[in-house]
Amino acid sequence: MTGGTVRRDPNQEDADSRPVRFFRAASAASLGLEMGIAVAIGAGIGYLLDHRFGTRPWLMLVFLLFGIAAGFKGMFAAARRATSTGATSNQTKADGTQRARQD
Repeated sequence: MTGGTVRRDPNQEDADSRPVRFFRAASAASLGLEMGIAVAIGAGIGYLLDHRFGTRPWLMLVFLLFGIAAGFKGMFAAARRATSTGATSNQTKADGTQRARQD
């Protein structure tokens, strides 16, 4: 310390943001899984109904489209959550205290 200035440890700032970055990365990685599961569930239900009622391939195609729509709905909801989380996240001031972000 020289001249009364306090130097901050640069690693402290990285350690504070690691959980946030991990959560964002995990959320982004789960989007593909969420889309795939929605499509597979839709196709599976359609296949079972086609098999039961003998309407091949029409119900599978309809429910496949429902699954795709549900997957995109989940992606849009995740994007909305990501943008709302970013707008309300906290920022660290120079003195080490935190304040809400004003976007």
